[in-house]
Amino acid sequence: MRPLPLSLVALALTTVPLSAQTASHTVLLNMALDNVPKARCDGGKACAPVSDAERMTLITDVQAKTIVSAATISTLAEHCGLDWQKRNFVPLMMYHREKLKMTERQMAVVGLLHGIAMNIVGDVVRKTPCAAEMKTNVEAKLPVK
Repeated sequence: MRPLPLSLVALALTTVPLSAQTASHTVLLNMALDNVPKARCDGGKACAPVSDAERMTLITDVQAKTIVSAATISTLAEHCGLDWQKRNFVPLMMYHREKLKMTERQMAVVGLLHGIAMNIVGDVVRKTPCAAEMKTNVEAKLPVK
């Protein structure tokens, strides 16, 4: 297998997911919102479905872009054998819970969106090995060293 071209690595390390050709952050957010009943909310119970009104306010467009970008970095970190959970996912969740004071429902959407984006980006990333240059670039993007 050949390493990913540098242009794809650069693209993946921006706010645009590798899978932009097939799924925008809006499409991924809608997938997450549709799957909220599969997540756990207060008391470990299944979250209630998202209402039409909530779809517009639960997570902002900017937040969705940021979460998809973080998921892209998580996917690349996982692919390169880096601790994506400790170094990227946990800080992402802490930021949304502690700084943004998100509710359990919002946190469920953050987790779902991150996971969905990781799966889609992973389908592209796993086709090639992690080159040393990619690992170095991903390492620099992880918020926790």
